[in-house]
Amino acid sequence: MTKIYINTSIENDKVIKSANSDNGKLPEFCFKFPLSVKDDLTDRADPFVHALIFPMMEQGGEFEIIGNVSKSVLLNMAMFCRIWNIWCPDKYKPIFLKAKEIADDYRPHNKKMITAFSGGLDASYTTYKYKKNLDPIFQYEVDKSVMLLGADIPLSDRAQFQIAFDNAKKMTDDLGIELIPVETNYREYPRNWPYEFGAVIVATLEFFSKTYFYGAASDDSVHHYALPWGMNPITDQYLTSDTFRFISDGHEHSRTERAAFIKDWRVGLENLRVCWCNEDKSQNCGKCEKCVRTKLNFLSVGVNHLPSMPNDLTKEELLNNSMIKIPHNILYYQEIYNYATQHNSLSRQWYNLLGKQIKLWNKQFSSGKQKKHHHSLWWHIWHLKF
Repeated sequence: MTKIYINTSIENDKVIKSANSDNGKLPEFCFKFPLSVKDDLTDRADPFVHALIFPMMEQGGEFEIIGNVSKSVLLNMAMFCRIWNIWCPDKYKPIFLKAKEIADDYRPHNKKMITAFSGGLDASYTTYKYKKNLDPIFQYEVDKSVMLLGADIPLSDRAQFQIAFDNAKKMTDDLGIELIPVETNYREYPRNWPYEFGAVIVATLEFFSKTYFYGAASDDSVHHYALPWGMNPITDQYLTSDTFRFISDGHEHSRTERAAFIKDWRVGLENLRVCWCNEDKSQNCGKCEKCVRTKLNFLSVGVNHLPSMPNDLTKEELLNNSMIKIPHNILYYQEIYNYATQHNSLSRQWYNLLGKQIKLWNKQFSSGKQKKHHHSLWWHIWHLKF
């Protein structure tokens, strides 16, 4: 049996939450928080159960958390592991998980929500929607978000992260939300990030479960899912618990519909960050597939000029035949085309160009002309997220 120890320490102006195994079979993962939020952080080991679940499944066998774990977390993780073992039997093995102390799940219910915020379209949509009470049914109190260093921006690129954080903070400040920088070394080890990012995001939010009953992060629309994937409507429900409800948000809205939610948010549009191709991850390149698609998303909801982009959309960018590397990506443009058809929201010129280009991309893949461009499906889809 592998025992996992949870540690808390203070170093300079940081609170460090870390976990290590007694036999060295698991990497020593840590999360670092500003000292100012020390009293907000939970003493339970629940976040590390979620953060370590995939490394534990890679090892397989029995694990004991030396700490206090909520009963519902242990039960939900049992089902979570079974599903991932079915999806990836060669990679993720069955495990038996127990805790030295099993905590009472009871806690006073509140509507306080903390969100994951990267400055991207998905995160902006979720945070803006709930802060402005734009959901007709689900109403939450949002006054804090977290931005994670060590996710899309590596730990080594601290200068880039600071610029990205400062820009994102302009957005959250405008909404009256406190933005907390959190860093993790999770990706410093060889990890399968496209499968594991959801659990790490949940863990990051869950550290604040002492105050917040809800945590939310946005992922893809149900129109585009291909499984397995790190956040999905099947296993996300098991990343929640009776002490902290994780909301995998936005499945019902396409990326263009999300753009419509924030199209009138000036500060948001000025600081939106979606690009993964740029060498400087703090800025949008304006030319990559993700930037082109984002400009088209906003053009389809009436935003002709996206100020966070270095240039407006051009015909040459859209008519780049080699821009699409895998057929799955065509779905995102088909969704934009469908939205424009339903809302009559693109000019005739852009509408016709987009329709013709979608047909051309589909023809290229069906004829095999794009075969030489095929890479790992999940590598590409993951980078579409940022």
